[in-house]
Amino acid sequence: MKDAPKGIAAGIARSLDRATGEGYRLGYEIARDEAAFLALEAGRPDIAERIRALRPLPERGAPKG
Repeated sequence: MKDAPKGIAAGIARSLDRATGEGYRLGYEIARDEAAFLALEAGRPDIAERIRALRPLPERGAPKG
């Protein structure tokens, strides 16, 4: 029965880790879109296009490289 609390704690930790990663990803996408919008507002469509071309953040735990 002592393993049940550890299992619950591990499940909560995994959920928080996924939620944190998703928050970072969404924040990055919002910031990228806002930066592109501001570049357009400043009359720099060339910069806006380069900002839009930035790759999305990789999934957490995905292999690097």
